[in-house]
Amino acid sequence: MGYPFENHLQLIDHINSVKNCDRQSYTTMYNTVRDALLGRMCLVNATFEKLYKGSYPNNVRIRKPNEFDVLFVLEVPHSDELLIESDEYRPGFVNLNFDDVMEELANDEHLSYVYDELEENLLDRNIYLKRTNLQWWIHDIIEEVFERFGDRIGGMEVEYQKSSVAHTMYVNDGRLLFPKRISIDFVPAIQFGRASWLQKRNFYPFVGCSGTFYAVPKSFNATPKGRRGHSLTFLLVNPIAEYKLLLGKQNLKVALRLLKALRDCYRPSLRRLKSYFLVTMFLWQIRKRSESFWDEPVDIIFLEASIYK
Repeated sequence: MGYPFENHLQLIDHINSVKNCDRQSYTTMYNTVRDALLGRMCLVNATFEKLYKGSYPNNVRIRKPNEFDVLFVLEVPHSDELLIESDEYRPGFVNLNFDDVMEELANDEHLSYVYDELEENLLDRNIYLKRTNLQWWIHDIIEEVFERFGDRIGGMEVEYQKSSVAHTMYVNDGRLLFPKRISIDFVPAIQFGRASWLQKRNFYPFVGCSGTFYAVPKSFNATPKGRRGHSLTFLLVNPIAEYKLLLGKQNLKVALRLLKALRDCYRPSLRRLKSYFLVTMFLWQIRKRSESFWDEPVDIIFLEASIYK
């Protein structure tokens, strides 16, 4: 493919990319709301404060600088006792077995409040973390934040909406000459160390990159007929490894943005082609290809990715 195609792709990426002049003002709003909301959630719920360990942004966005995604990390005490079970019928998904964790917590008088919260509000049969229970628990904490502190943060009006995966905040700043509005998807992520079966199977693209993994409460829509446990599934992710693998590969990031933009042009027919799948495809490619491949022109990387099998 010659230079004209490369130039066209670069032009399309320039049109679709978030501009620095737009990014700064929206990012300031995002940082203010993120820090304030998560800080207030710690104030209204002692168990959340104990579990909360920080947050990670999702930085791969295209034309809309006013849409943000953030993972907020939760780690249970005695997390080394948390048993991560691979879901045999749902590749890339896991179940979180808290049986040994609860046994440890039952013997820890200083963490009895955490034990009670898990037993009463989060676990299924006092063993497995249930996805919907986790999400409604977080929903109730956020609702309490709004009841106690109101719907304004830093002079901005904030609206809350819960979905199956994310807790979305719509932020309106009407104090400016040109009012701005952003949305922030807050997604909980349960942190744990390396699960032994990841290394043994050697199928996951993150193996060898980072020992810290996360489980997010995303459902698996294509559950095999007759198989139970759908409500207990969590998607396995590793944002630290993603960052390390993508670091320094600028042309890869351009190709990823182009594929996302192409997908968006064909919605709703491609509505089920999630960004997660596109990123994972590139992560597999990184493990398979030499480092020099990612120095190839964007048109080569884009076409290779488009026909990936």
